[in-house]
Amino acid sequence: MQPKPAPSALAALACACAFAASSTAAAHGPSAQLDGYTAANAARERAYEQRFQQAVDPASLGAANRTLASHNRLDGTAGDRLGFEQSMAMLRSYGLQVRSSHYSVYLSKPRSIEVTMTAPTQRALATIEDNGFPWQQDTQNIVVGYNAYSPSGDVTAPVVYANYGRPEDFAALDKLGVDVHGKIVLVRYGKNFRGVKTHLAEQHGAVGVIIYSDPEDDGFVKGPVYPNGPFRPADGIQRGSIQYLWEYPGDPLTPGQPSVPGTQRISPDQAENLSHTPTTPISYREAEPLLRALGGTEAPDDFQGGLGFKYHVGPGPTSVHMKLDIDYGQAPLNDAFAVIPGRRHPDQFVMLGGHQDAWTYGANDDLSGWSSVLEVGKRLGALMRQGWRPDRTIVLAGWDGEEYGLLGSTEWTEQYERVLHAKAVAYLNVDITAGQEFGAGAAPALDKLLMDVTKTVPEPGTNLSVYDKWRGDSQAPTIDRLGSGSDYTGPFDHVGVPSMEAGYTSPSGEYHSAYDDTYQLEHFLDPGYVHEAAAAKVLGVAALRLANADVYPLRYSDYATAVVGYVDDLAKVEQQPGAAQVDLAPLRAAAQDWGAAAGGLEARAAQLLARRHGARDWALRQINATLMRQERWLITPVGLPGRPWFRHQIYAPGINSGYATQELPGMRDAVEQGDVATATRYRDLLIASLRRAAADARRAAAA
Repeated sequence: MQPKPAPSALAALACACAFAASSTAAAHGPSAQLDGYTAANAARERAYEQRFQQAVDPASLGAANRTLASHNRLDGTAGDRLGFEQSMAMLRSYGLQVRSSHYSVYLSKPRSIEVTMTAPTQRALATIEDNGFPWQQDTQNIVVGYNAYSPSGDVTAPVVYANYGRPEDFAALDKLGVDVHGKIVLVRYGKNFRGVKTHLAEQHGAVGVIIYSDPEDDGFVKGPVYPNGPFRPADGIQRGSIQYLWEYPGDPLTPGQPSVPGTQRISPDQAENLSHTPTTPISYREAEPLLRALGGTEAPDDFQGGLGFKYHVGPGPTSVHMKLDIDYGQAPLNDAFAVIPGRRHPDQFVMLGGHQDAWTYGANDDLSGWSSVLEVGKRLGALMRQGWRPDRTIVLAGWDGEEYGLLGSTEWTEQYERVLHAKAVAYLNVDITAGQEFGAGAAPALDKLLMDVTKTVPEPGTNLSVYDKWRGDSQAPTIDRLGSGSDYTGPFDHVGVPSMEAGYTSPSGEYHSAYDDTYQLEHFLDPGYVHEAAAAKVLGVAALRLANADVYPLRYSDYATAVVGYVDDLAKVEQQPGAAQVDLAPLRAAAQDWGAAAGGLEARAAQLLARRHGARDWALRQINATLMRQERWLITPVGLPGRPWFRHQIYAPGINSGYATQELPGMRDAVEQGDVATATRYRDLLIASLRRAAADARRAAAA
């Protein structure tokens, strides 16, 4: 029997036990000023941040990663359960209060994956990497190359090569007179989410999809391959889910509801985020004979890859038999949590999370990120033993089921949506930290915080800060906007909790293969675990800033500026042939007015914080409550057109990208499709939301 979830969000995020704060220390850095803090509290905060950063230990991160990545961690397996238990034991050993949530979700598992070239020659194609290396353990439990949530299928058909499987690639085939109806489409990984490739192939009438990793993208063309370098070897297979994430993430059978006892499940044929087209991955070693034998028109220049010969698009004479026997059923998921109770505001919380499941060993994706979260917990636990407590509760989350479709984080979000809506200050996500180049994405309200924090963290191996290395020769670094593809999706896109994601990456080819192991990480991606440590510092300091601030360091005037830019971009889309024409002037005016109101609120907060003897607590509480609501105002209860699970009116994953951000999503698709009625409706919904946010900000500023 599964343990029951806590009756409220992690038992109300643990008790509000009072601990005395340590004595104030001198401010760290050039000034005691800190965004969102009084001068006295800024000095105390900087002192604790410095102590935290000094304690973060790369050796500790390495030990955690090696332990966690020693075995298979595929969702719903014994290895996945073992990893959860190891994580819980580590969190307990840090002196933290631990919690867990448990779900039963609809998962697929391969019984048999067979891909055979049937013409012009007969050849069985391998569906698993070669035998493991001596340093690898648990190789017998590494899953064959397959795509989660592919249906079973038994099809034989000629092959058509469709490059990356993007809309423009299928348009290019149409222009060449190549019909993919009734064909098996061969596409390469990259440029868009794998589920989009299958979805577009399905729309064009394909009966099967094969996805391979071309060496031009992450193999020998890029450099030495594993084990002599970081890039994908000839037998490396990228596993991955083809769930239609842009429709809704999480358990396919419980959209919008948590997968707990008592929740009614829909039938699989009603699940709008499941594909109907058999899809499976292969290596570039196995893709080579298929591509070599293809005839038909020579592929366009941007279709050409790195296998050393001219690619053709077909169809034929290459033909393939796909026989996929895939089992579906319910399987357990286990989310792990640790709670650091707040001293002054225990019912307000900041979340920091990463996923602990993986396709194989997952040393990089995402045990590097989860190890960084664990290190944050270890060091904050040490501070707690010295008498420290944050002002607000900090929750560390180890999500399960991310690889199949953001399962654990989505089910938890759906179960505790009301608690998140009422009490979550921000969600900080991490998904891969073993690399050489820092990158981040965020809601615009968190841009300044992210930049301020990275200015305090040293970049490993340099005399620079993370910020200075990150921005390079630019005046400021590029901060991406959030679409989907990781565990911020539930809190941000569904509930409206301001979110960010940060970590380190490097060009490499181990992604979702059996070569995502500690050998790869320690030899090529992050020798010495120094970048995992730097990421832990960035994430930990960001969590501390949010948890301890007198006023949340959230800048909605910056957000409004970004929205005005998106309106201007949409006006350009309206000039395209066939696009809907909608009056955007009132939307632009509403965004500008929101910016003015948010700026007034920020000025009022700064005025209160500057008072030498502190500010009026009730006024700051009202400002904080208003700041917490600002992102929530951007959520529409009706959801986006055709995909109601996604509710954020400023950002959502693009339908034809899957991961990448689409701005003003309720309007953008409608404008492009010439749908004036829908574009007008969602314009008016957003105008109303922006006006509510502006009025809310003005009320708090006037108090």
